[in-house]
Amino acid sequence: MNTNCFLVLTAALMLSLGLYGQNSISISGNVFSEDENPIPKAQLSFKSPSNNKIAYADKDGFFKIQLVGNEELRMVVRSFGYVNDTTSLTMNKVDLTVIIRLEDKYTTTEEVIISSLRPSENAPVSMSTATQEDIEKRYYGQDGAFLLEELSPSIVTYSESGTNLSNYAGLRLRGIDQTRVNMTLNGVPLNDMIDQGVFFSNFTDFGNSIESVQIQRGVGTSSNGTSSYAGSINFESINLEKSEAGSNVMFTTGSFGTIRGGAEVRSGLLENKTAFYLRYTETHADGYRNNMSTNARSFFFSGGYFGDRHTYKLTAFNGRSKNGLGYGPVAISDIEVDPRTNYVSANDVDDFGQFMTQLQHVFKIDNHKKLISTVYYSGAGGDFPFGFTGGNGEFTQINYPLYNDHIGAMSNLDARFFENALHLNMGVHANRFFRNNREQIVPNFSDPYYNDNTRKDEISGFVKANYSLNKFDFFGDVQLRGVKLLFFPDHDFLGAITSIPDRDWLFLNTTGGVTYTFNQNLNAYASYGRTGREPTRFDILGSTQINPFNVPIAQDLEQVVPEYVNDLELGVRWKSEKLAVNFNGFFMQFENEIAPIGEFIPQGFVQVYENQAQSERYGVELDFAYQFLPKFRFAGNVTYMQANISSYEDQVTDILYENVTPILTPDLNAQALFTFEPIKKLAFDLRGRYLSEAYMELTNDRDLTVPESFVMDLRARFKFYKEHTINIQLNNLLDTQYFTYGAPTTSLSGNFEPGYYVQPPRHIYVTLQLNF
Repeated sequence: MNTNCFLVLTAALMLSLGLYGQNSISISGNVFSEDENPIPKAQLSFKSPSNNKIAYADKDGFFKIQLVGNEELRMVVRSFGYVNDTTSLTMNKVDLTVIIRLEDKYTTTEEVIISSLRPSENAPVSMSTATQEDIEKRYYGQDGAFLLEELSPSIVTYSESGTNLSNYAGLRLRGIDQTRVNMTLNGVPLNDMIDQGVFFSNFTDFGNSIESVQIQRGVGTSSNGTSSYAGSINFESINLEKSEAGSNVMFTTGSFGTIRGGAEVRSGLLENKTAFYLRYTETHADGYRNNMSTNARSFFFSGGYFGDRHTYKLTAFNGRSKNGLGYGPVAISDIEVDPRTNYVSANDVDDFGQFMTQLQHVFKIDNHKKLISTVYYSGAGGDFPFGFTGGNGEFTQINYPLYNDHIGAMSNLDARFFENALHLNMGVHANRFFRNNREQIVPNFSDPYYNDNTRKDEISGFVKANYSLNKFDFFGDVQLRGVKLLFFPDHDFLGAITSIPDRDWLFLNTTGGVTYTFNQNLNAYASYGRTGREPTRFDILGSTQINPFNVPIAQDLEQVVPEYVNDLELGVRWKSEKLAVNFNGFFMQFENEIAPIGEFIPQGFVQVYENQAQSERYGVELDFAYQFLPKFRFAGNVTYMQANISSYEDQVTDILYENVTPILTPDLNAQALFTFEPIKKLAFDLRGRYLSEAYMELTNDRDLTVPESFVMDLRARFKFYKEHTINIQLNNLLDTQYFTYGAPTTSLSGNFEPGYYVQPPRHIYVTLQLNF
């Protein structure tokens, strides 16, 4: 037990029979912090075969409760901002006096940083949080999107290569694509600020360097970088202070020519108060679809100094991959001939990388106030070729290289007042993102025929507050975010001096809510949030370049305008030793939603988005886990959702469609995981996943849909000598041909048909990890 709990047994003044009745005793005492301050409203739960009661400490930290019985009792003490204390008491017909001292929960740098970014576990937010242990059970080197799919309701992923491990992948949250999902690492933005997406293929093996991840659905709480619109995903890097010294090597092999090797070293906290973590991984795979190989490497480093008042932590990663490309969906008639069909040329292999460096400083003002400051520099860049055969049979390849530089700084004060009843967090974030876009005919790399620049500046400030009052927790969050987007066209390409007006946006994003705690097991919450989001460069231009055709569109400030969402969340959470249930309902009402329509820009690798009329999404989400027998566990999540766009006008036919369903938004998304652990070091998982049908364009043509699917996976985990592990993944056990993403396309025979990315058939991966 990490905290000190001193039991002081007082002499019985009288037999409990005489005063309270048979076998009745009282337990009283005080709850203090480590610095001897009383902790008001601390919750004390007492559980035994005869008792299941709760008491709350008063303003002086004092409590008293009457119990019945003559047995061992389990006492759990909880208070926001402190580590839970669990103690066993024995009731022997004698009144007890106890003194409890709780340890401050936020004692390490990582915990201080994360607590300043994430809401508390009982905040009025629909969210799922996974620990390192949760991640390790599911992670075998797959793209980050596929890992996230197993950790939260309402996430749907797709794989371009058809492996669900390497190459490019994408995810949707509540049917909304990942450009509208905020992603951060230790609070530092991972999103491309201009295109607003995240590509985990640029920094493979990310999951092995993560301590925890929190997935918020809906507006949630404000974050740094792109707006938390559909939701936000916050990653925490390895906790250096709590990690133990050691090292490991990992090797994965399996289907699709997959070979993956990695190694890591952890120092643990050294006597000089420093610690470091280092990991390097290489991945090679052929891909299931034709010409979709991957050769990738990644490097992750974290190191720090952890003093009494000043702490410094440096985190950096660098990844690079060469991927065969398959960004275009394939017509169903061609899939039926050969499911590995890929329309993209075998010569189109990109070479792309991404890096990030962040330095964080935590200054401990006192036990209840910390100042957290971060500076960061990140970037990405590389080649993205597009090959085609001309009318005379000649092969031409255009390269679309781009380079990003992203620099920023943030600082926030995390403070707790009134014995931690009030948690206040406020801060500022400023960053500049620079993009260089080029186009060149291969092999004329030194002489691009197109070259433009785009810059995005952003400054934001926020205030978050959580106040506990008896059984209520009140939460409020206000963020003011200013964004400026500047275009610098290629005047040589345009043939004239053409200016594109700057875009200036100001967003006031708010969230407010309340949580009511019924008892130690059950709480309920309600919240309302509103946030706005600016369009991407692709949304504005509808192309990779500024050319004579789209200049009028780019000059029209009303062509594509920001979108807004009003989000209402209601939920209940139950947690006991054997059962955990999170159930919530949501209603999201959109204004000027920037929605995909099912078509692609001329270059073919990005969908076209347009502002839509009033639209909404509403539904329920269930996340649960039940340990119904010592060796059996049943867990899963379910989402049932309805989505509607009030009207959509087809720009080609001028036909107006009423009450249409947004694309790639299935009504039902459900997965279940059955775990059997026959012995302590051996476990089997059987996972099933069902997705209902979804439309692939906004006219809701019944012939253009992504069909429903059901897939099963079987996994085995075995620990042996010195905690070495073997992990076997037998995925798509039933060898089902299924799709999770689709768009209309033209087949090789010239027919207009539904097109898909074929997801992987039955396949196997085996991972060996040796720990030292």
